Parts: sequence; C-alpha cells; structure tokens
Amino acid sequence: MRLNSLRLRNFRQHAHTEIQFRPGLTGIIGPNGAGKSTILEAIAWAIYGAQAARGTNETIRFSRAQARSRVEVELAFALGEQEYRVVRTLNNAEVFLDGGATPVAATLGGATSYLQGRLGMTREEFFNTYFTGQKELQFLAAMGPTERGRFLSQVLGYERLRRAQDLARERKKELRAEIRALQSTLGDLHELVAARLEAEKRVGDALSDYKLAQQQTEEALAALKAFLPRWEAAQQARDRHRDLSHAIETAERDTAAARRDLERAEAGLQAVAKAEAELAPLREALAVLPQLNAECEQWEDLARKEERRKALARQLQELDAELERGVERMKRLETAPGLEKKYAGELERLRAERDEVSTELEEKKNLWLRDRQDAETKLQAFRDRARELQEQIRQVRETGPEGACPTCGRPMGKDYERLLDQFEDQFQEVKQDGVWWKSRSEQLQGKPDEVAELEKREKALNEAIDDRSTKHTRCQSAIQELETLRGDRATRERRREDLAAELEAIPGGYDRELHRQVEAAVRHLRAQENQAARLEETVGRRAEWEREREEARGREATAAEKNRAAAAERKVLGFSEAEFALVKAEHDTAVNAHRAAELHETEMKGAVRLAEAALQDAQRAEAAYHERAKELDKQKTELDHLDELDDAYSELRGELNDQVRPELSEIASMFLAQLTDGRYTSMEIDESYEIMVMEEGEEKPVISGGEEDVANLVLRLSLSQMIAERAGHPLSLLILDEVFGSLDVARRDNVVALLHNLEDRFEQVILITHIEGIRESLDQVLRVEFDERTGTSVVREEDVNPADPLGVAA
Repeated sequence: MRLNSLRLRNFRQHAHTEIQFRPGLTGIIGPNGAGKSTILEAIAWAIYGAQAARGTNETIRFSRAQARSRVEVELAFALGEQEYRVVRTLNNAEVFLDGGATPVAATLGGATSYLQGRLGMTREEFFNTYFTGQKELQFLAAMGPTERGRFLSQVLGYERLRRAQDLARERKKELRAEIRALQSTLGDLHELVAARLEAEKRVGDALSDYKLAQQQTEEALAALKAFLPRWEAAQQARDRHRDLSHAIETAERDTAAARRDLERAEAGLQAVAKAEAELAPLREALAVLPQLNAECEQWEDLARKEERRKALARQLQELDAELERGVERMKRLETAPGLEKKYAGELERLRAERDEVSTELEEKKNLWLRDRQDAETKLQAFRDRARELQEQIRQVRETGPEGACPTCGRPMGKDYERLLDQFEDQFQEVKQDGVWWKSRSEQLQGKPDEVAELEKREKALNEAIDDRSTKHTRCQSAIQELETLRGDRATRERRREDLAAELEAIPGGYDRELHRQVEAAVRHLRAQENQAARLEETVGRRAEWEREREEARGREATAAEKNRAAAAERKVLGFSEAEFALVKAEHDTAVNAHRAAELHETEMKGAVRLAEAALQDAQRAEAAYHERAKELDKQKTELDHLDELDDAYSELRGELNDQVRPELSEIASMFLAQLTDGRYTSMEIDESYEIMVMEEGEEKPVISGGEEDVANLVLRLSLSQMIAERAGHPLSLLILDEVFGSLDVARRDNVVALLHNLEDRFEQVILITHIEGIRESLDQVLRVEFDERTGTSVVREEDVNPADPLGVAA
C-alpha cells in the first residue's frame, strides 16, 4: 500500500487540509494537540468508516463549522498496480478505481466492505500491520511471558481460538447447572405409574354413577310431561278470571270519570252566564281609551325633546371649558419652535466635536496597543531564542569535539571551540536585546496620559449630547402638541355652533304633572281592558262546555253496559283460587323432582371430568418424566462433546503458538541482519517469549539501550510483515506515531538511521512526532500547527534542508 494524497474538510480541527505524500521517509512534525494524529484517524476513517473514529458524527464535525456543514475526507492510495480514490462523508462513501468517473462501490457499508476485501484486512489487522502507535517500540519489553503470548495470538488472529474456548467453557457451566436442575425435578417413575392407574379406576367409577343419574333424570321428565295438560287448563282459567275482573274495574273507573267530566261541564256553563253579566258595563267604560292613548303619546314626545334640551346644554358647557383649557395650553407651548432650533444647532456642534475626539482617540489607542503587542511578541521571541541557544550550548559542551552539530548534525571536530564561542556570543546578544525589550514592554503596560485625557473628553461630550438630545426631543413633541391643539380648537368651535343651533330648534311647553295624570288614567283603563278580555274568553267557551257535557253523558252509559256484561261472564266461569293452588302444588312437586335429577346428573358429569383431568395430569407427568430423561441424556452427551472440544482448543492453540515463534524469529533475524549490517545474525524467541539476540551464533547476554530499541523495532516490523503476508499484500508502508517519547537524542537518531537502511523494503515510512531534531534526516517534512484565532490545524510542507542558521559549515 502506498499513500498518494489526503484531503480533509471540516474533519475534527482540520477545516481545509490537503497533503501530497511522497516516497521515502516523511515526517509529520508539530506540537502536541496540533492535529497530527488526527491525520492518521482520517486515513483510517476513509477506509473503515465510523468504527475507526472516536466519538459520534457531531464530534467529528469541526466545532466552529455551521450545524449542517459537509464533513469530507478524500484519500488516494495505490495497492499493487491499481490506484484507488475513496471519498467519505458522514452520510455516504464512494470508491473510484484507476481514475474512473463512476464509483465501483457506494454507500457507507458498501465502500467499507469493498476496501476491506481489497486490503484483505480487518480494521484491527490494518492497525497492527501498517500502524505503530505511541510508545509501542517497547510494548513487549514491559510484558510478562503470558502477556507476550496473548498479545502475539491476538494480533495474529489466534486469540479468536481462546474466545471460542471461553464460549465452550461457559456453555459447559450452563449445561452442568441445567443437568442438576433436571435431576432435581425428574421425580420417581414408580410413583407416577401408580398415580396413573389410580386415576384410570376413578374414571370408570365416575362413568357408572353418571349413567345411573341420566336414567333418573329421564324418569322425572316423563312424570312432569304427563301432568302438563291439567296444569295448562288451570292456568287458562285463572288468566280469564283475571281479565274479566280487570274489565269490571276499568268500567267502574270509566263511569266515575264520565260523571266528573259532566259536573265540570255544568260548572263551566254557569261561569259563562256570570261573565256575560259582568262584561256589558266594562265595554262602556273602555270607549275613551283610544283618545287617552293619543294624548299620552304626545306628552311622551315632549318629554324626550326636553331630555335632549338638557343634554345639549350640558355639552355646550363642557365645550366652553375645553376651549378655555386649550387656549391656556397653547400660550405655554408658543416658545417650543424657537427652543427646538436652538437645541438642534447645539446637537450638531457637539456631535462634530465628539467625532473628532473619537477619531483621535482610536488612532492613539491603536498605536499604543500595537506597540505593546509588538514589544511582547519580540520579547517572547528573544526568550525562545535564548532557551534554544542555551540548549545548543549545553549539547555542544556535553558531546565535546567528537559530537554532532545541534543544527546540521555533522561532527564538529576542529570547529568545536569556534562553534561554542559563536553560540555563546549569540546568547549574550540575544540576552541584552531581551532585557531592553522587557523594559520596553513594562513601559507600555500602563495607559498613556493622552489616551486617558481623550477618553475623558469623549465621555463628557457623550453626556452633553444625551442632555441636548433629550431636550430637543421634548421640544419636537411640544411642537406636535401645539399643532394638534390648534386643529382641535377649530373642530370644537364648529361643534359648539352646531349644538347651539340644535338647542334653539327644540320647542318648549312640557308639563310633567299633566303627563303623569294622563299616564295614570291610561293604566287604570288598561287594567279594565285586561279584565274584559278574560271575561270575553270565558263567554267564548259556551259551545265547548255544551259539547263536553253531551260526550260525558254518552261515556257514562257505555261504561255501565260493559260492567254488567263482564260480571255476568265471570259468574258463569266459576274460578276458585283454592282449587288452582292445589294444582300448582302438584306441578311444583314434579318440577322440583326433575330439577333435582338434572342437578345430580350434572354433578356426576363434573365428577367424570375431574377424574378424566386427573388421568390426563398423571399421563402428562409420566410423559414429562420420559421427556426430561431424554433431555438429560442429550445434555450429558453435549457436555462430553464440549469437554473434548475444550481439550482440542488447548492443543490447537499450543501448536499454533509453537509455529509462530520460529516463523517470527526467522523474519526478525532477516530484519536484524539488514539493520545492523550483519553484526547480529539472528534473533530468537524462546518458549516464554523472551527475546534473545544472537552474535556469531552465540546469545548476547547483555544488550545496550540502543540495541534494545533495534530489537523492539525488528520485532514490531516482523509482526507487521507476517500479518501483511497472510493478507496477500507486500508490506510497503509503515506509520510510526510518537515512537520517540522515551528515547534520548542518540538512540532516536539511531532508530531514524535504521529506518533509512530499510528503504529498499518500505517504499513509504511516515513518522509523526513533536521532536524537531529529526527533520534534517527526513525526505519530506509536513509541518502541523494549531491556529488559536481560527481554531483550526494548518498543514504545510517545509524545505527539508534549509540554509545553515549559523552561516558556517559544521
């Protein structure tokens, strides 16, 4: 696999990042937290999707991007002779082959499955092959023998056998518990058979009792059917006797009701005669009512006009008061136009002066802040340069003439003294400049007097402007009120003229006392009119009462005839309640006997069902025993198989681990000989996974720190090589993330030199680190920095071999 390019958009802190990868040794350098490891995460996310990323989709999106901004990673890489380009977003992924315009795989899951199939590796195998994480050069050295064996099994895929063995053992525990539970609930077979035989006997006895009860029920039913004709005849006679008695009672009630209606009709006719006598004098008295109604309406019209006259007089009085108040308010507001012009001029003058002061204040303040920031920046730069020179002087003194130059990495030799003097002179010069800039920075911390004075003037002018603005606004409101009052005055004067004219047109002459006398006379006559209407209504019902009287006489005669006919038929029927009671008692006896027989039959039928249910329970219990016994035999057989499988897994893991160590030792020996130019011929891993470095066929008992780094690097490369070969791809890419954390300068440089010796095997080696000292040994340098202002990571490619900062050869 060879990386060609990577483009990030809104991925983590990388808002817009584009990287072109080249063959050889590439360094991604920057401080911690700048976003270096995020580049590796983006590569893995492009290939394997969400399973290779930390957090959720919302945490992947750049924190300062808009809520629905597009998150995109585009990765181009080569695998064998083919070129791949994958474009992944939060919602979709596409894979393009050999520059094609149509994707060969789309959707999130489809792209991940396609790329995993082409690489032949899962995400875990991919990371264990191409990637070496932070501090992993010494990952096996810190492990015990058991941990080393387990780690190797895990990265090579053998750990799946252990997980399968754990599952088998867990199933064995479950089976043992299930077997114990089945044995505890199995029961005794002899007791179950005896219970079934007893239940079968109970079923036979119950069936015999049930047949006898059915016979008794049939006999009682036959006796009841034989008595039914006599009982039905008695019921018919009783029902006819009741109907005739009811008819006699109804005829008697109809006769009484007809008599009451006849009496009410006679009383009504008497009331009609009395009303006719009282109605004649009332009609004579009501003859003058129409004239009095007309006179009353005239007085009511004069009363309404009198009320309108009084209302108009009150309105005229209120309008006169409003006109007087308006004149007084207009006199007080006549000075408003002049004051408004005065305050408007003062506002214009104050604002112009305030603008001049603000402009001068901004210029003075910006100049002061710029000078202060420049002084602080330069002071920090001199401090950083002084620390860097101190470190270089310390390194030169510690290494001596035989050491390497801190800037170019070449041996100093005879230039040792000159370089040391040059570094010390530079340090003194930087220190003096730093003292001056520190004094300058302290001077600029306080606010200049002229800036403070301008701020004071600006504040005073703002207060004066606020005061004049308030007064000017009040004057404008007063002018508007004055115009409104003038318009209202003209409207009120026209309204007063209209009210006065309307008041003059209203006639007088209203007499309240005469009006009351006419109203009293009308009320008295209207009461008599109501009484006459009631009497006329009574007189009008004469014909109705005469008709009701004739109908009541007819109903009385009809009811008397019905009464006589029903009494005669009841006498002929001759019904006796005593005889009916005797027949009913005999019938009830036959019915009760039949019901008792049916109840006994039902009880016997229930006994049969209970016996049959008990038999079924006994049969099910016996069948369940045989089923549980069969299941118990099946689980014991499965337990025996699992015991054999557990032993087989243990043997297989042992055989695979025995095969891993020789193969891993062979690959490691090849790398070790190549890295050490043949000084060490081989490296072996014993049964406890201890590392043994061989020199001329003999074990080297003690190895130095640098040799230990070589051994750890060789072992890590061997593991990657073994996994890659099993996936069917050559191992051409190696990515090391912060692997120099625990190494000193010499051991760090040694590892970098060893990686250069492997260029014929690894086409690309990418080092991610915060250490600046290795940049001169790289083929490509990618600088990663974090911009605090924008909150983004910035990546740029730097020149690998810049000019010598000292101006002399090392």
